[in-house]
Amino acid sequence: MRILCYYAILFLACAACVRQPSLPANSKYNVIGMLNDTAWYGTGKVLRIKEPNQQQLEDVRQFNLVIFTDIDYAGMGDGPNPNTNNGCLDPECTRTQSLVIYNIPLKKGRTTIAKLNKRRKLKHEYAALSYIGNAGGLNKRYIYKGLKPGWIRVTKYDRVSGTIEGRFSITFNEDMGVYARIQNGMPETARFADGLFRIKITDVLLR
Repeated sequence: MRILCYYAILFLACAACVRQPSLPANSKYNVIGMLNDTAWYGTGKVLRIKEPNQQQLEDVRQFNLVIFTDIDYAGMGDGPNPNTNNGCLDPECTRTQSLVIYNIPLKKGRTTIAKLNKRRKLKHEYAALSYIGNAGGLNKRYIYKGLKPGWIRVTKYDRVSGTIEGRFSITFNEDMGVYARIQNGMPETARFADGLFRIKITDVLLR
């Protein structure tokens, strides 16, 4: 019995020490992954939003992850104008896609997208992948409806540098409620895999 307990403790200790995958140090982008088995990348922001009733930034226990890219997609018509191809590293990029995830706990650990969506305070504050038109309007949107996988994990939180590292893996369904959404050959699901990010926190002070 003692031997079994010893091995159980050893197994748990080793499992806790397993190194999580992380964004390569030489990555050009601060967010990378695979979208429907195709390389996907973009420029993300980690927004820590301080409400007026919160005294200090340390009182904020969650953040929002907002990612933009200018990767082309089917059904854009004449294409974005002007056409850019820099993963939105340049703020002047023509945004074609956005991925947003709200209310992520500001600590190490894994959380399901379903749980994050339930924590929303505003009607439209839920995880979504959006395809954006030339004029900035919504052409198509994918939302989380319970398919697996559906999670995000904070693997490192460096309080000194204010940097968050993490992973995500999410399968979205097309939002059929989007008015005048484009009709094209894009799949009914948008499956993110092997998502990795390393982003410095941006503080937003609401007054």
